[in-house]
Amino acid sequence: MTERKKSHQEEYAEKIAKELIERLKQGTAPFQLPWQPDMGRDFPFNPVSGTEYSGMNRLNLMIQGYSDPRWMTYKQAQSVNAQVRKGERGTGLVRLITHTEKIQKDEKGKIIRDENGEPVKERIQLENPYFKSFTVFNAEQIDGLPAWEKAPPVWIDHDRAEKLLKASGAVIHHRGNDAYYNRTRDFIVLPPKERFFGQGEYYAVALHELGHWTGHADRLNRDMGGRFGDSSYAREELRAEISSMMMSRELGLPHNPDRHAGYVGDWVKVLTEEPMEILKASQDAAKIKEFIFSFEKQIEIDREQNQSIDQATNTTRPSENEKFVEPGNQTLEERVQAAKERYEDRFSEISANDQKKYRHLEEGMEKLIKGLPEHTQAQVRFHFYQSQYEHMSVKNELEQSPPQQEMFYGR
Repeated sequence: MTERKKSHQEEYAEKIAKELIERLKQGTAPFQLPWQPDMGRDFPFNPVSGTEYSGMNRLNLMIQGYSDPRWMTYKQAQSVNAQVRKGERGTGLVRLITHTEKIQKDEKGKIIRDENGEPVKERIQLENPYFKSFTVFNAEQIDGLPAWEKAPPVWIDHDRAEKLLKASGAVIHHRGNDAYYNRTRDFIVLPPKERFFGQGEYYAVALHELGHWTGHADRLNRDMGGRFGDSSYAREELRAEISSMMMSRELGLPHNPDRHAGYVGDWVKVLTEEPMEILKASQDAAKIKEFIFSFEKQIEIDREQNQSIDQATNTTRPSENEKFVEPGNQTLEERVQAAKERYEDRFSEISANDQKKYRHLEEGMEKLIKGLPEHTQAQVRFHFYQSQYEHMSVKNELEQSPPQQEMFYGR
């Protein structure tokens, strides 16, 4: 039987997985390297096109080990009067081609031009999108570019990280010496802040566990059924660690990989058996980061309302492309209605003072989403009612729930 030819995407994933496996064994994978905030926190980007690389391309560029985050093609370097040094080897990336362009012509076959004299082009979506490879070079391989100036580190406090944790609505308990996410009861446990070496380490660990928290069925709905030592558990830890690295760099937090050194063997095994897993892990890690950073929209609500709300909230204004899980055969409208009914039932049981707080939040949410497409508004409302119901009921559920076998991530 003829062996199926691998796709361009599969070949690229295998290449990245192979290199990442070697880095993992050597302890030099991007998320295995410790850093401090003054080391810079910029992700790989193209200064000519303005593109910030994502997914496997981002991970591939970070693996290369350059401190300068700027990357560009050979021709792009020449376009800014710079030159790739002779003998330098570029790094191969891929892009998904989903559209093609066709020059418009009139009835006589003459090219139609716009007011600037440029040909008018029609953008046509391809029935069968495909991956195309291209090569980029790091700025450290190019002569004639201005020196890279790192942004000054922000390390006085972690106000942004603290606000993200609060805006997420995650239930976080501070006790003991372990950090983990309890998926059975949907809460995070962290050691008391004073037991960490510094604020930075505390928030980096908190964001890692918050990454696990996003896997809940009511959020990003990942496979969270694994047990310590099996492949499913290792996959989830890989996603949380890559997303933690991304978020820590974004926020200027230090990164300490020692906490998760025990997973290296499992990661190597998973990537060796399934090279495409690095593609899935990179995509999920990006979704985790996007999901968590979307909570900053809640901070905008707080600012507009000009008050401090102690009750953690989970209100967001997602982007047009954000995907919400819609299980079963329920429509989004039906899910919104069901979530609102549960919310109102729980709402009737809380104090009048708390009711005012929640109504104030609801009004702020409606104000924020006004003018958005109806489908997006429905997504936000569902997310709001679901999260606020959890906030009102979680304490009662924890106190009354019977003993049960619990599942932990991050211990």
